[in-house]
Amino acid sequence: MNLHRDRSNTIGFVSLVCLIIGNMIGSGVYISSSYALGALGDARLVLVAWLIGGLHAICGAIAYAALARRVRLSGGEFAFLSRFVHPAIGLMAGWISLTAGFAAPVAAAALVLGEYTIGVPEPTQQVRWLATAWIVACTAFHWIDLRTGSWVNNGVVALKLIGLSVFVASCAIFLWGAEPVQREQFALRGSWFEPSYLARFLEPSLWLVIAVQLFFISLSYTGFNASIYIAEEIREDDPSTPSAPESDPSPAVWKSMIAACVFVTLIYLVLNAMFLACSTPEKIIAGGDYFVSVVARDVGGDWLEWLMRATIAISSATSVLAMTATGPRVYAQMAKDRRLPEMFASKQGVPRIALIAQAIVTIAFVWIASVKDLIDYLGLTLTACGAVATCTLWFAYREMNAIRPVRWWENAALLLYVTGAGVLLLAAMQVKPYQFWLCIATFGIGMVIYVFSSRNR
Repeated sequence: MNLHRDRSNTIGFVSLVCLIIGNMIGSGVYISSSYALGALGDARLVLVAWLIGGLHAICGAIAYAALARRVRLSGGEFAFLSRFVHPAIGLMAGWISLTAGFAAPVAAAALVLGEYTIGVPEPTQQVRWLATAWIVACTAFHWIDLRTGSWVNNGVVALKLIGLSVFVASCAIFLWGAEPVQREQFALRGSWFEPSYLARFLEPSLWLVIAVQLFFISLSYTGFNASIYIAEEIREDDPSTPSAPESDPSPAVWKSMIAACVFVTLIYLVLNAMFLACSTPEKIIAGGDYFVSVVARDVGGDWLEWLMRATIAISSATSVLAMTATGPRVYAQMAKDRRLPEMFASKQGVPRIALIAQAIVTIAFVWIASVKDLIDYLGLTLTACGAVATCTLWFAYREMNAIRPVRWWENAALLLYVTGAGVLLLAAMQVKPYQFWLCIATFGIGMVIYVFSSRNR
C-alpha cells in the first residue's frame, strides 16, 4: 500500500505532538491533586508522585518509540501483539483499547467538559446532553479526513496552552506579591531538605499511599502513545521521501511520543506546583473535583476562575477530539485482520463506520456512569495493557534486533516501565482489590472474545 498516495489524509510531526498533548492533558490533572493531598498530607509529596508518574510515562514513551522505530503499524497494542506475540494476546489488548483505552476516557473527558461548561459539580441531564453533543461534533470533524480533524485539534490545543500559560503567569505574580505570613498558610511550603520530610521516604507505608495515588495520576499520563495508532497514515517531513514499507518507519511517530511526553510532564509539574502554592490545604481538599476553580478565584478573582473553567473545558474538549481520531484506527486494524467485520475497515483513509461505533459506545458510557466511576480503574488497566504491549520488544527480540539493533537505553526504559506497572498491580491487589480484579476481568473478557471470534472467523 502506498502510504503517501493521498496526502490530504496525512499529518506531520507538529500535528502528531498536538494529537498526543490533546490525548494526555484532559481532566485528570485538574482533579487528582486534591485527593492526593488529602491522602499524603504534604504538597511536596504530591509533586513527588507527579514526578514519578511522569518519569514512568517517559519510560513508556521510549519503550513504545523502540517499537515504532522498527515497525510501521497502525492499530497500537492490538497490531503489535497480534503479529509478534499471539493473536489471542493481541485481541485482548484490542478489546482493552476499545473500552478502557478510548470509550471510557472519552466519556469521562466529555462529562468534565459538560460540568465545567455549565458550572455544576455532577453529571446532570444538561451535562450529559452537552457531552453527547461534543462527541457527535468530534465524530463529524474526523468523518471528513484525518487532516481536517487534526487542524481543529491543533487550534484547540493552542487555546488550551494559552489559557494554562495565563494561569501560571497569574500565579507567579500572585506569589511575588504575597506576604510571607500568607505564604506560610499555603499547601506547598517548607524546605525540600527538611530532615523530618526526608525521613518520611524511609516509611514503607508512605510508598504504598503514593502507589495508590498513582492509580489516578497515571491516567493523566496515558495517551503518550497516540501517534502509534495512526503510524501508517503519517507523512514524512520531506515530501520527496518514497513510500515506506512496514520495516521503514517514519521518525515523526517515535519522536513525537517522547517529545510530547516530556513536554506534558513539565506542564503537569509546573501546574501542580502553582495549584499547591497558591491556596491553603483545607481549601484544596474541600474543593475536590472543583479545587482548581477555588485556587483560580483566590489568585485572580472571578475573571481567572472563568478563564480556568474555560481552559479545563477546552482541555477536556481536546482530549475527546484527539481520542476520537485514534480510537477508530483500532477497530479498522482489527477489521483488516478479520477480528471484526470488514465494514469497520478504513474506506478512502477514514474508518467511518468505526467512528460511529466508537461514538455509540462512548455515548452509552456518558449516560450510565459518572467521572469517578470511569477513572477509578482506568489508569491501572491502561498501564498494565501498555506494559504487555511494549514487552513485544522482548517477545520478538530477534525480529526487532534484526531490523535495528536494540539499544541498552531502550531495554532500560522498558524494564522500568514494566516494573512500575507490576508495582501498581501489586499495590492494587493489596489496597484496591476491587479495581485489581476489575482490571483482571477486563483482560479475561478479551480472551473470551478471542475464543468466540476464532470460531466465527
